[in-house]
Amino acid sequence: DAKLYVPSDAEVSLNEPYSYPAAPPYPDDTMRMVSRVDVFDPKGGPDGLGFIRGSIPVNPDAWFFRAHFYQDPVWPGSLGIEAFLQLLKHVAVERWAVGPEPLVEAVAIGEEHAWTYRGQVVPPDVRVTLEACLTEVDDARQIVRADGYLSVDGRVIYHMKDFSARLHEPAR
Repeated sequence: DAKLYVPSDAEVSLNEPYSYPAAPPYPDDTMRMVSRVDVFDPKGGPDGLGFIRGSIPVNPDAWFFRAHFYQDPVWPGSLGIEAFLQLLKHVAVERWAVGPEPLVEAVAIGEEHAWTYRGQVVPPDVRVTLEACLTEVDDARQIVRADGYLSVDGRVIYHMKDFSARLHEPAR
C-alpha cells in the first residue's frame, strides 16, 4: 500500500541519469549501494524541497550476499538503509559543499528516524531503486531530512521516514 511519489515530466527531464560520484566523500566500490542517479531535482518532490531517485543493479556475486547469515543470501537491511543515506549524502554535498572533501553525518546525530520493511533483496533480483522526497532543508545547520522507499524490481521493500544527513566542512 506504499504511495510512491511520481515526479512530473519537468522533474524527470531536469537532468539525464548520471553515475553516482566515485571520489571522496562518496563510498568506494565495496560500500557503494547506489550506482546511478536517475532523477535529481533540488526543488522537486511533493513539498518542493527536493526529490532524488537512484538505483543499482543487483550483483549476485556481491560480498554481502555471502556474508549474510548462513544459507540466507540477502541484501542486509542495514545496507538498504545505507543506500538511502547515500542518496541524502549526495543531496547535502550538492547543496552545501564548497571544499574538496566535506564530512557528512548520516544519520545526523541526535535526529530521530524510523523504517519499516517487508520483503528482501535476493541474488536473482535485477535492480534496486531508491527514492527520497525531502521534507526539511535546514540551511543554517546544513541538514536535509527525507522520507522514501527502497524497491526491487518494482516491489516496495523498505519505507524510510525522517532520515537525515548533516554536512560539515572539514576543519582547515
